[in-house]
Amino acid sequence: MKSHNSVPDSLPKLSEQTIKLINKLPDDTRAEVARVVRTHLTACLRNGSPVESLDRLFIEAVEVVNLEARVPEIRMPFKAQGYEPARHYDQYVSPREL
Repeated sequence: MKSHNSVPDSLPKLSEQTIKLINKLPDDTRAEVARVVRTHLTACLRNGSPVESLDRLFIEAVEVVNLEARVPEIRMPFKAQGYEPARHYDQYVSPREL
């Protein structure tokens, strides 16, 4: 029985260009890229979707890590105490009823 955290046996191979790209990365960036790729592969395994292109996955992971380094995500603490947004739900009226 396979664990949900294991890597599938039939992964596509990486091209030489992608391997060179990964090897040129600094260690901390490479670790972040590995984290993104591992998270994606785990989600694919959990949902039963195939991994079509490891090259594209690694290239997009590098882009995501570089983007997050330039523009870090700002996380604001959510305070729901005493705040309730105003909601208004329109009721559907059939044109025949008009």
